[in-house]
Amino acid sequence: MKLKESLQVAIIISLAVIVMATASAIAALGSPSNGLPESVSGSNSDHACIYQIDSLLKLTLDENLRELRSREVILENQSWELRSQEENASVIPADAWKNVRSLGQYECHLRERAIRLAIIEAQLREEWPYLDIDERIEMTRCLEGLLRGQAVLLYDFQSHLKRNYCKLSTPDQKEFLASFEDLLERESELLKGFEDFGHRLQDAPAGYQIEYLASFEDLIRRQAVLLEIYQRLLKTDCHDLRLYKYIKKCGKFRPCQDVTYYYILQSISNCTISSIRITDDQLGEVAQGISLQPYEMRVFAKNITLDYPTGERICNTAHAIGTNCDGLMVTASSNEVCITIEQPVHNQNLDSLTLGDQRTIALAADPAVAENSIIIKKSQGKECCSNNDALNYDVIDAGDQLAGAFQNSRASNRIKVVANQK
Repeated sequence: MKLKESLQVAIIISLAVIVMATASAIAALGSPSNGLPESVSGSNSDHACIYQIDSLLKLTLDENLRELRSREVILENQSWELRSQEENASVIPADAWKNVRSLGQYECHLRERAIRLAIIEAQLREEWPYLDIDERIEMTRCLEGLLRGQAVLLYDFQSHLKRNYCKLSTPDQKEFLASFEDLLERESELLKGFEDFGHRLQDAPAGYQIEYLASFEDLIRRQAVLLEIYQRLLKTDCHDLRLYKYIKKCGKFRPCQDVTYYYILQSISNCTISSIRITDDQLGEVAQGISLQPYEMRVFAKNITLDYPTGERICNTAHAIGTNCDGLMVTASSNEVCITIEQPVHNQNLDSLTLGDQRTIALAADPAVAENSIIIKKSQGKECCSNNDALNYDVIDAGDQLAGAFQNSRASNRIKVVANQK
């Protein structure tokens, strides 16, 4: 029995060392600009978080436990909202702002939950002397379940942060990394508090002490996984894709004219980028389901009809989003391409042609023939609308015509019109 007790103490000491090493590693990676807060602290300015520490401290242990469980629905709803936004996979600024707001609100509730857990640990220490062994075991199990739930929520938070990371601006990336670091530090403090209860359970049955150690070990492993993810996010380079956009045609663009936009998509990463989708903020979806091998380049095109009024200037920017070999979302935005709609060339096809006067004269004693033949060829392209580019001019002028005969001669004036109508 003494051997089992010695083994339990050794495991507790080893796991406590891991907790302290984890906290030290987090601190070594960097800290938020305002420093790491204590386990029970908060700021109403963090991502517009709205909570008051004083109001949390006024609640009893049972009230804090009930409030903590009731807020699970809020976190589930926010996680669902984030997933629905991520499925859209858009990098349009308006959608990116929605993701920042939703992710910030999710992080706020996680921080509030961590603060409430720290308060619960402190309240449990105060009530500990008044609890019997069965109540202590029950409360420790309850605390372990809450800490495990917090670890699961932190993993969910990092998955959302990872999916949205490359869509965030650089300041937002730094702010959310600082928030993630702060949440990990709070979790480390909570685990140290949970480890302290292990020393208070020396009189508990051996079976529960083993159960406690297994739970504590699982919590430490979860913390180590989150720390590794945080380290990878610190090293993330979001510029694995490059996107360039252009049009071939130069000169004037008129209403109802067809224009083809070209998109050059290139991987500048040494790993495969998959599930790439290209969207244009004016033209919509260009292509999807694209996979690029390391440093591969592909060209895509989209044709549209310029259904815009005269004088309007249209500017388009394309966006690409995909997943790299580390499972991180990578994005790229193209250069802006602008065109201006010029005045249309108006065309009117007349029902009749005015040929004017033409003179044909024949003079001879014997019957003679003089002919003046005129051929007018007309080509008419299919018209798409009233503002289509003109293929025919308004007037065809053949000049004056006159046919005359003297004595026994003959004179004729023949006119032939050839029309080619598409």
